[in-house]
Amino acid sequence: MAVSVSRFTTKNMKLIKLIGAVICGVALQAGPAFAGDKTCCQKAAAEGKDCTHKCCVAAHKNGKSCEKCNPGKEDLKLKKQEKKSNKAVDKKSSES
Repeated sequence: MAVSVSRFTTKNMKLIKLIGAVICGVALQAGPAFAGDKTCCQKAAAEGKDCTHKCCVAAHKNGKSCEKCNPGKEDLKLKKQEKKSNKAVDKKSSES
């Protein structure tokens, strides 16, 4: 015995697949938009300043990262990048 699939069922399945693909595409496109804001230290570094939060200042004096504002230690990553760029500029200026 052969089981026949009605046209209605086939169209519904195609529609469900299409809707699923569109939803996944929209989710992938919207993900970076909701990634989150910069931390206080990142905002200050973008302006060329140091962060003025008490917790961050105290942590930076000890060479540490503020766990409250920077749970991923983003501020230390910024400090390392600044040091590397300063060393590169110093080498170029000393060679000239």
